[in-house]
Amino acid sequence: MMELHICSRANGVVLRKFALGDLEEVIIGRDEECDIRIKSPVVSREHCTIEQNGNGGLILTDCGSTGGTFVEDNKIDSIRLEDGLEVVVGPALLRFYDSGI
Repeated sequence: MMELHICSRANGVVLRKFALGDLEEVIIGRDEECDIRIKSPVVSREHCTIEQNGNGGLILTDCGSTGGTFVEDNKIDSIRLEDGLEVVVGPALLRFYDSGI
């Protein structure tokens, strides 16, 4: 099972942890209705989503956000989640870990 750690980009401190079990879709953004909320004016209301693909893998997709979603300083539209992947969303660093469960 994939686990998401939301960290501060400023100091790397883990702020929250989420298990990305069997949910079909997880919405990340600043809106109160989002599954994972990042309270920052530089994060779009619905910034990005995590969805399962047909093979049981997880895909993170930018929702046309104003500030963008970045991997290794490159703006991305979508990316397959893998163990150790780090994604930047505004002031947050999203770190993904395969817990092996």
